[in-house]
Amino acid sequence: MLGLNLCTVFVLILPQLTLVSALVCKGSDCRVIEEFHYVNDERMLRYDPDLSYKMLLLSAAAYDPVHTQQCLNNSLPSAKFQLQSVVTRSCDFLDNKCSGYVAVSHVEKAIVIAFRGSDGSKQILVEILETLLVPEQHFLKGKVQSYWKRGFEGLWQCMESKVKSLVLANPSYQIWVTGHSLGAAMASLTSTWLAHYNIAPRKNIVLYTFGMPRVGDYDYALQHDQLVINSWRVVNFDDIVPRLPPLDIVNIKSGPYHHGMEVFYSVNAVSANSTLRECHGTPHDEDKTCSRNQTIVNLRQSIERHENYFSVFVGQFCKTSVDYTGSSGEELKFLEDRCLTYKYKDGFTVEETTHGPSSS
Repeated sequence: MLGLNLCTVFVLILPQLTLVSALVCKGSDCRVIEEFHYVNDERMLRYDPDLSYKMLLLSAAAYDPVHTQQCLNNSLPSAKFQLQSVVTRSCDFLDNKCSGYVAVSHVEKAIVIAFRGSDGSKQILVEILETLLVPEQHFLKGKVQSYWKRGFEGLWQCMESKVKSLVLANPSYQIWVTGHSLGAAMASLTSTWLAHYNIAPRKNIVLYTFGMPRVGDYDYALQHDQLVINSWRVVNFDDIVPRLPPLDIVNIKSGPYHHGMEVFYSVNAVSANSTLRECHGTPHDEDKTCSRNQTIVNLRQSIERHENYFSVFVGQFCKTSVDYTGSSGEELKFLEDRCLTYKYKDGFTVEETTHGPSSS
């Protein structure tokens, strides 16, 4: 999640953002992009504002890895989500943490995989510098930003067995994958991985992300759209983060490129039912008439749009809405090169388990 104290950092990259917004896509690359269509037409899917709001609250719960269950109970009481595990691991050289959780609702008939966004300005700065300086890394049939990939891999090797066991026990349940900001990027990779390795039926995989940066290149976007047909990239008006890393207009297929489907709130999204549209224009997934074309007039306001979706201050939601009376107050403890998995079993307990690489 972005903070206002990072305004000076973003000012340094605004010239690139202005270039992206101002130039018109030209050349053969754009013609190829404009022919990029979904190849799977099994269902005509529509964006669901009610589900989107639930997904946002699930994303917000990931920001509190200690009191996740209390936050779920408070924000979505009728769904009766049962927390299965929370995983928090170091994901960069400054020991910034990435975190996510797995939960299940037998009311909603859904398994949830949710990821936390950036945890403070220090982590955001590392993400920006790494994105600018480190080449994209191979991921399945495309390339993705190295920070997002490392965060996903570190968490997924601790989450995969739990997800597989839940899918096996509940084969008809949907798999809801979600996250905000950094968490959205890891959610994107997770949904693609689930579909690619057939961990769950593709028709059951549902991805909703909020304020997601560009995750990978054109090849990754194409593969994601082929695999994850129920995929919604929600953008709040002039949120600055979906513009990052900047699109390479000169050779649109060579650099960062969004996957679909963008849901663009063309006014500040004070609720999930605010004015919106699904962006089906060209270039596909980088529709020039949607968020990509929204001018950044006020940087402070743009950052606030990123932090606040549907009148929910995502990173602070649990802290301001959960009653911690009677909670243990236990602090997080981290172990190097180990997965620290938190589970609720007759109260708040901790399981520490060493995990090797994924078997998939």
